[in-house]
Amino acid sequence: MLSHADDQRKEMIVVKLNRSIVRVGILLVAVVGVLASSLAGQTSTGIVGTVTDAASGAALPAARVWLVQQPHRVESTHEDGAFSFLGLAPGRYTLVVERLGYGQFTRQITVRAGAVEQVSLSISPAAVNLDAVVVTGTVGGRRGQEVLSPTSVVSGADLDRQLDVTVAATLQNTPGVAVASLGPATGRPVIRGLGSDRLLVLEDGQRPGDLSSTSGDHAVAIDPSTARQIEVVRGPMSLLYGSSALGGVVNVVRDEIPTSVPEHVHGVATVQGTSVNRGTSTGAYASAGVGRFALRAEGSARAWSDVRTPLGPMPNTAARTLGLAAGGAYVGEQGHAGASYRFYDSDYGIPAGEYLGGHARGVDIAMRRHTLRAEAEVHDRGVLSSLRATGTYTDYQHTEREKSGAVGTFFAQDQAVGEVVARHEARGVLAQGAMGVRAQYRDITTGGSLRTPSTYDYSLAGFAVEELGRGALRVQAGARYEWSRFVPREAALVRVGDEEIPVRERTFGSVSGSLGLLYAVREDVRLGASVARAFRTPDLNELYSNGPHLAAGTYDIGDPDLRAETGLGLDVFARLNRDRLRGEVAVFRNDLQDFIDRSTRGRVIGVGTAPLAQYTNVDARFTGFEADVDWNLVRHVTFEGTVSFVRARFTSPRGSIGLPNETFTDTTYIPESPYPERIPPLNGRVAARYDHQRYFAETSARFAARQERTGNFEAPTPAYTVGDLSAGVRLLRAASCTRSPCVWTTSSTPRIGTTWPAPRRSCRSRGGT
Repeated sequence: MLSHADDQRKEMIVVKLNRSIVRVGILLVAVVGVLASSLAGQTSTGIVGTVTDAASGAALPAARVWLVQQPHRVESTHEDGAFSFLGLAPGRYTLVVERLGYGQFTRQITVRAGAVEQVSLSISPAAVNLDAVVVTGTVGGRRGQEVLSPTSVVSGADLDRQLDVTVAATLQNTPGVAVASLGPATGRPVIRGLGSDRLLVLEDGQRPGDLSSTSGDHAVAIDPSTARQIEVVRGPMSLLYGSSALGGVVNVVRDEIPTSVPEHVHGVATVQGTSVNRGTSTGAYASAGVGRFALRAEGSARAWSDVRTPLGPMPNTAARTLGLAAGGAYVGEQGHAGASYRFYDSDYGIPAGEYLGGHARGVDIAMRRHTLRAEAEVHDRGVLSSLRATGTYTDYQHTEREKSGAVGTFFAQDQAVGEVVARHEARGVLAQGAMGVRAQYRDITTGGSLRTPSTYDYSLAGFAVEELGRGALRVQAGARYEWSRFVPREAALVRVGDEEIPVRERTFGSVSGSLGLLYAVREDVRLGASVARAFRTPDLNELYSNGPHLAAGTYDIGDPDLRAETGLGLDVFARLNRDRLRGEVAVFRNDLQDFIDRSTRGRVIGVGTAPLAQYTNVDARFTGFEADVDWNLVRHVTFEGTVSFVRARFTSPRGSIGLPNETFTDTTYIPESPYPERIPPLNGRVAARYDHQRYFAETSARFAARQERTGNFEAPTPAYTVGDLSAGVRLLRAASCTRSPCVWTTSSTPRIGTTWPAPRRSCRSRGGT
């Protein structure tokens, strides 16, 4: 439990942060005032138009229209097929139109000063979505085939079909992505075998401020039900977000701070039910315009009971989540300024079990997140195409309780982040580029049985990314310097082997960089390659942990002398985009020096059956490939396929490990595994879909090979194949029913999977407007 002194210190910190928030609010009001005065009296400039069916000429409602140059500007067409983008600066714009059952349509429009351009766009039926607009890992919004990294986008019909309870589960059919979890509520994506903060999970390009990267029992505090799209950028092109993300970036795009004023009120509402856990969920968001102001509000709720398996209900897997958010912005012709608030609350269970380290009665977790965000952006400021400033404050708490109600482990995190990013368009040999600075402060309070000292840390980063070439060959180069400092708030000792090491302040700093190229062999074929150096500092747990972690079922011991990781990543890929055929294949290799791993070397003393988790440095190598293809064989019929494979191995010597035993005198030792933990086996998916404008039907199968390259205390997992069936009807509404066993226990959580079989088959239904 927290002491009275801890409570007083926490209260003082909150008071100081509240004062900071007030200052940020005053500054935001000032920025809005300056923006409003600079834009007053300007005439409207923009684009208005309609979207129709190319064959019948009928108006098409519910089509989405994008501006590639301003990726946050997206409008849905109304009943008469109309859309509009007003308040644009003069220049050349690319319009992209997408609608369920139709092929993507692109047109270039030149907007003249003081004029509103009228356009009529006709689109044709097609079953393959060729080229979504991507905003993650790029200097600006870009069509998917122009991104310099292997990329996947889940949006539109695909998001409707794949939406699940967590971001990771929603992405489980995406090549290169696996799910790591200690239960259905805690799924976190793993890309190419790399998790923790080697993979960044973002919300509108910003980190959510949770602690999901530190342990498998910490859920990602993001509900995907109100997402507009989810983007996965695999590989090392992530310098805009951090120096450590060698695995890639997952970005949940919502546009919670609007950047354009909608002409009419519009929104989306969904309802979903699942039979395997008797679960229900709802989610809705709506946006509206009032003069120059744009407003957006959303809400979501989920609840499910224990997952049912052939052996009966899996204890302590029930969960409940609630999410609320509201945002607004003043939008002028040369920029916008706005703010948002987000609340997320979740109560979930970690299953009981007889697996090694499992808690006999399960663990209950309560998680809560408050986030305030402010943003201001101006366009066309001299040599800059845009200048954006973002400030975020997050108050996060995570409490793990015994069945008696006693607090076993407690984390609280206050995080404040400020970021300024400037972008420019073509200047001489430079096609476009971005540069910026980012500052972060975190205060982490710990409690319960986990004897990790409360710690605060702060970091500062500067980065620049530039692109050269506007023809067939494009080159992107970037560099980032990141400096961070960890300061424990109290004295403590950590026992590393036979030595007790006092915790102390640690400072880290290093340069990371990347170089990538993309070559257009012809209009529909792209070849690409990239190389990057990543740099990752140890986190709080890896440095200072010293005690049992209740929900994870481990006895965590850090090392205050850990070295920072460095990684060298190489990617080579090929991309095809034709009218009826789209595909991408990539191979990769990541060499990591001083990789921070949870080793179990050393003797286990007095921790019962919980395995010792000693954080150590060791070299490692991850190699593999992934591929996906969509083939529209005949009209309305599409075949899809994905396959992913990663092989991981430690490349430096490792010692033996103590075999956990309840006695203090056991001296039995077993070899340390040469493989990292929780590496997915060869896996993939094949599907056939009939996709009409008004209805669809799909049959698919997911498969995974046997995994025998297991980490410490993991058991081999068998091969499996899982079948799915889905069907739906579309008007302005959509619904589908899917029958599929949930298999999150089989390949992603070997400890639980050895005790509990895969859940029963589940019927999942979803409707939306």
